[in-house]
Amino acid sequence: MVKSVEESARERRSYIEQARASFQTPGREYEAKQEDEIIPAGNSTLGIRFVIAILLFACFVYCDQEKVTVQGIGAQEVIKQIQWKPFPTEKVEELLGNISISSQQDRKKQ
Repeated sequence: MVKSVEESARERRSYIEQARASFQTPGREYEAKQEDEIIPAGNSTLGIRFVIAILLFACFVYCDQEKVTVQGIGAQEVIKQIQWKPFPTEKVEELLGNISISSQQDRKKQ
């Protein structure tokens, strides 16, 4: 006897539902519902963060163009703070450049 496509589909659905039911416990189903309510699947804050970043950049450009200052701080001071390096990397590179590490060849010569 040949099964119809609908009968095969029904049997597969039934099998899948039985398999899912065997892995779920009553408490686990409740936890899954709570997680879906807190953080819905597929939602991300990336779009919101991107819009906020664009708005902040637009405000910065506007303040730079119109020479607007906030509590005496203008766009040029902000740029200086971004470019400022609190750690003197040049001095560290200078110190490390003077230190020679002995290699195996140096040991052989001794």
